[in-house]
Amino acid sequence: MFDTTLDLFCHNENLNDKQHMIDTMRQTYWDAMNECANTGRNWDAISVFEEWVVDGQDPEDGEREFTFIADLTRLDEEN
Repeated sequence: MFDTTLDLFCHNENLNDKQHMIDTMRQTYWDAMNECANTGRNWDAISVFEEWVVDGQDPEDGEREFTFIADLTRLDEEN
């Protein structure tokens, strides 16, 4: 098991696929939103929902593009 999300993505060789990362992110938001709603934290559930949606639409339903930056944890400093 990984200690942090960063560990999950940096040290798991099975997760080099961007679509898998998007699916994991979507599922994480979905689970968090449901947990908040089920415990009566409606404003938190709305907040989590708004973190995922773009202009009121699921980003995978439209013509949105996910942008991935380089893994900055693997950059070597030049001296």
